Amino acid sequence: MSVGRTALWLVPLALIARGAGFVVPIVIASWFGVQPATDAFFFALSVPSFLLVLASNAMGTVAVPPLAKLRLDDPSRLPVVVSGAAAAGALLSLSIGVSFAILLPTVLPHLANFDVTTQAIAIRHTWMLLPFVAGVAAIAVVRAACEVMGAFRLAALSPIARAAAMLSTVGALFSLGPNALPIGMCAGAAAELAWLSFVLTRSGVRPVRPQWPAELSLAAAAIGPVLAGEAMVALNLVVDKGFAAGLGEGSVTLLEYADRARVIPQTLLEASLLVVAFNTWSAARARGDRSAQRSGVAQALRWVFLLAPPALAGMVVARDPIVRTLFLHGAFPESGVEACADALGAFVPGIFASLVGALLVKAHIVDGRFRLVLALGVLSLTTNALLDVWLAPRLGLVGLASATSATTVLVSVVSWVLLRAPGERPPPLAADGAAVLLFSIVGAVSLVSLGSTSLFDPQLWLAAVPFVALLGVGAVRARRVAT
Repeated sequence: MSVGRTALWLVPLALIARGAGFVVPIVIASWFGVQPATDAFFFALSVPSFLLVLASNAMGTVAVPPLAKLRLDDPSRLPVVVSGAAAAGALLSLSIGVSFAILLPTVLPHLANFDVTTQAIAIRHTWMLLPFVAGVAAIAVVRAACEVMGAFRLAALSPIARAAAMLSTVGALFSLGPNALPIGMCAGAAAELAWLSFVLTRSGVRPVRPQWPAELSLAAAAIGPVLAGEAMVALNLVVDKGFAAGLGEGSVTLLEYADRARVIPQTLLEASLLVVAFNTWSAARARGDRSAQRSGVAQALRWVFLLAPPALAGMVVARDPIVRTLFLHGAFPESGVEACADALGAFVPGIFASLVGALLVKAHIVDGRFRLVLALGVLSLTTNALLDVWLAPRLGLVGLASATSATTVLVSVVSWVLLRAPGERPPPLAADGAAVLLFSIVGAVSLVSLGSTSLFDPQLWLAAVPFVALLGVGAVRARRVAT
């Protein structure tokens, strides 16, 4: 199947489903604003967020190739393997969450500039989030199984169930204040897992009583370095939150809001192009079709290089209106807009590298280069931590965001250089220089375009014209390349 064309079918669903997911931080900002209690909640959420990223990127990744092969060789074993992997992932995540909760009272006074009350809230929320911690790993495995079975569209709708359950629970328990947030997160995870389980059953894989199948032992032993490498990358979230907690009241919350805005394009990619590409490459690998696998990698990279630059350049120009539109409601203060927008602007240069890097890492995994993925993870965590130490005291939140961008660019460049087997050339970025030309044009336009503080400012829409035009050119070009 065509990776780009199939991914395009998923984009509308991803926009709707992920849009529902992005409503969550917007509503939290409106209901609770920026306060010590939200700092405590988002700090407590740092390890669950780490596990969420690890589960989505690593456990789902680890599960897809063996599940794709199993679907071809022995589909009757799928229910046992999926149920066992989901249960094992949940237990592993839960053990990490419990360990963090036990250690937090000892280490928190040394990590964060929180007062005693805020520390108590962070510790309480950490314990309350444990069901969510267990759920994220199981969700990742079941989602991977749904995608292997080809149920891309229904699986893509799961964020709607999560967001609806989370917001309705927090709304019903609003009298509890920020204490309602961890309860809502747990309810959202339960709803998403229930939806994905329904989709998987509908696809012909009915969950069974969990047991540890032999296939998981082989996969875990072979792909252990991938888990370690992805864990290193995901730990950057925890490191950044730790530095933000030492910057002053509200810093953790503002960094979280900027990060949520930053991941909008990345999440859309993960919900569409990346999902289809990885499963297509894995299926080609299982068939032994090296040519189709490499062609799919090249095609996916073309789509990113032709479509991402105009959208990201537009984010640079419109970062202030984006923050105002998303968050400046209810309890969110005007004073938080500039800090959040500045952090978002510093995040944006790394988004493109993150989009490319996500595809490159998946390509390395399909090629079986598990130790390389581990090395890239070590490089990411080390570089980000060193840059945080240097930039956070000097630039605050902008420094933390800049460190993330610089790290992502470095890791993606290294990953690209190493994307070839001995004697094999790397896949081309595009059939010709169209992608490079497009990237150069939107970069130049973004530098000379003037920003605005309102989405209704005609100047902003005038600046958006070249971005929209170039996005259309890129879409047409990418479609021609795909065919």
